Amino acid sequence: MHETPTKAVLVDDAGNQTSDVTNVYPLSIRISSCVALLFFSVAATMLAELSKSEDGKYEYNTFLIPLSVEIIKLTVSALSMLYTNNVGDISKNFSLLSFGSYSVPALCYFVSNNCMLYIIRELGPTTFQVTNNLKTLSTALLMRFVLSRKLTWPQIKALVILFCGSVVTQLKVTNEADQHQAGFKLFGLALVFVNAFAAGIGGVYSEKLLKGSSGNGEIESIHFQNCQLYFFGVCFGFLSLLTRTSSGTSDPFDGFNIAAYATIAVLAVCGLVVSFILKYLDNIAKCFVGALSMISVGLLHAATSSHSVPHHLSIGIVLTSIAIEQFNLPQTSIKY
Repeated sequence: MHETPTKAVLVDDAGNQTSDVTNVYPLSIRISSCVALLFFSVAATMLAELSKSEDGKYEYNTFLIPLSVEIIKLTVSALSMLYTNNVGDISKNFSLLSFGSYSVPALCYFVSNNCMLYIIRELGPTTFQVTNNLKTLSTALLMRFVLSRKLTWPQIKALVILFCGSVVTQLKVTNEADQHQAGFKLFGLALVFVNAFAAGIGGVYSEKLLKGSSGNGEIESIHFQNCQLYFFGVCFGFLSLLTRTSSGTSDPFDGFNIAAYATIAVLAVCGLVVSFILKYLDNIAKCFVGALSMISVGLLHAATSSHSVPHHLSIGIVLTSIAIEQFNLPQTSIKY
């Protein structure tokens, strides 16, 4: 990907001047970024599941996952900034107030990333992808109040349909063993709501920062913005390790397997792609990619377990498809 122009007045797909960074890259590249996020999101979920031991537990320090991911993203962003000769942005656009504001989404992402591992452990990868779509509603609500982003009535209905599809997909007949473990499931469900609002706040505030301009009115380099965001991510990661009880081993990566290392790499790529989408698309696009990943994970699980696709998952797929189509239809009604 080429570096973002640094002038406040940019050129869109049609060659017209625009101050909206959303139109800087061609539609094909923006769609490709969504496809990439879909692929890596599904891969991260499946790899996290594969990294568990035979008894369904993580044999490694899960707090090292988000920390390692943030370190990789910070390193890649710093090298990208050096490669694109944007080091001058640091002295020209840096301010303590702006720098400190990046701590808010970094903290939210850190909480969300840690919730992901525990939700997969408690509820399974398919349920994680399903309930992960709850952040679509929280994100839309936060976008309305934080970014003043209005939606038409059909778009609002599409988000409600998407939520219903998520709920229907996780409905299933519970046996006696499942009911016996209901207490453990409540912890996972509580983390679902924490994850939804943490991801919503982090995503909306990140979009606000990434789409904003520096004090002199110039569009900041996405690599410079990412460096500020991921710096705080690394700080929160180290803080978590310092406050976590030691497992008694001198090797912090004790228990890591190939799937765990692959999860780190894939999550790092996901984070970089999400940053691109937030700057040049928006949070709603990211949320609908999450909805599509739910479908993909559900189908993959059905295929690998040699079972037919459950009826509740089929209904959820239909509702999600309707929601995606309804949201992207030409909108002519009043926005709220």
